[in-house]
Amino acid sequence: MPTDPNAVATMGGDFKTNSGHTEWVDGRAHQTAFTSTFQPNTEVIYQDGSNRYDIDWTNQQEGKSNSVKTFAVVTSRSFHNAGVNTVRVDGSVHFETSQIDLSVWRGLSTRNGGEMISE
Repeated sequence: MPTDPNAVATMGGDFKTNSGHTEWVDGRAHQTAFTSTFQPNTEVIYQDGSNRYDIDWTNQQEGKSNSVKTFAVVTSRSFHNAGVNTVRVDGSVHFETSQIDLSVWRGLSTRNGGEMISE
């Protein structure tokens, strides 16, 4: 797992400017989910000439291979400049700041990790 957002663009792959989140019906992480690799609203920058993009990254499409695991960096983003709204499995809604402790953010993002969450 990368620890520096600047390292993601060096991990390889095909850069696409027009993929967007248009395939949400497939239910794949890149189109419908996020990872907790970095805190919310972390910029993961890819520079293409004079163009600068805030990117998501996956090593391959989920289910494409039976022998190679799929890894992804899909940052939770919002139009709120200080954080993101989240919904927990109990139905409660919370605003998590972009500076949330990374271990807490990751703990909130797992379903069966056994993490103790303190806010």
